Amino acid sequence: MNLSHYYIYYPVRIGLEADLARALYNALAELQAQTGIAGRVLRKADDPWTWMEIYENVTDVPAFDAALEQAIEHHGLLRFVDEGGRRHTERFVPCA
Repeated sequence: MNLSHYYIYYPVRIGLEADLARALYNALAELQAQTGIAGRVLRKADDPWTWMEIYENVTDVPAFDAALEQAIEHHGLLRFVDEGGRRHTERFVPCA
């Protein structure tokens, strides 16, 4: 089985953290219901305006990618990204 792990980080707009948290947790719930993947959210320790979403053990990358894009659009997550910033998506696979 091929597993992928997603690490998505981005700068958030200052003052919108509570609204982002609500939208993001709704998006995470939607993704879990559609894909079975439970995401996590972290903030950078020395920069509370850099947030990260983590999705681990993804087995169907095309289906997950489609569900993720749908959740981003449906919950308007891009409106929370700081002006001039963007969502950076990194996908890792096991070494062995």
